[in-house]
Amino acid sequence: MNLTNKALLLTAGILSSSMVFASSAGVSLTNDMAKADVSMDMGPFALTAGGTHDSDDDTSSGYVGLNIQDTDTSGPLQIGLGVRLYALDNNLNGKNDDVAVAAALGGWYRYTFPMANRLSIYASGYYSPEVLSVSRLDHMYTYDIRGEYMTTQNTRAYIGYGSTVSVYTNDERRETSDGLSIGASVAF
Repeated sequence: MNLTNKALLLTAGILSSSMVFASSAGVSLTNDMAKADVSMDMGPFALTAGGTHDSDDDTSSGYVGLNIQDTDTSGPLQIGLGVRLYALDNNLNGKNDDVAVAAALGGWYRYTFPMANRLSIYASGYYSPEVLSVSRLDHMYTYDIRGEYMTTQNTRAYIGYGSTVSVYTNDERRETSDGLSIGASVAF
């Protein structure tokens, strides 16, 4: 079993076991990419997990994370800051043996328009410098921005743009999971 399949299997296990306790779950899709995320809210903290598979670039990634988040949801702005531990399988130079691990710092925010409270903008970004990266990974960052529409009280549909960029010590650069996607999230 190659490392991509192992990474997908591990991510599926994390996501399926997390779904039992999830406070929210979401899926984003493009023609060649699938991304899933779950979050388990525990008051001011949230445990998160997610995974991505990009068949066009033959890459996979998964993460687990911990956020400190704003518990006051009555205002238009919600914010969370935290850390994620990423595992990246980028299949460099056609080889299926290069898995990198990185601890990334970052956060997310969501702004809901007060006069149109079904519409919101969500953005997130995480960065891992060389000192927090293992293997040949020099640094990596990931970002995501999306426009959301609340279709029901606990469901959001969205159109987003995001990317994960990995830069290796030999200056090889991989940009994966990039482009427009459509998705939905549900809160439990």
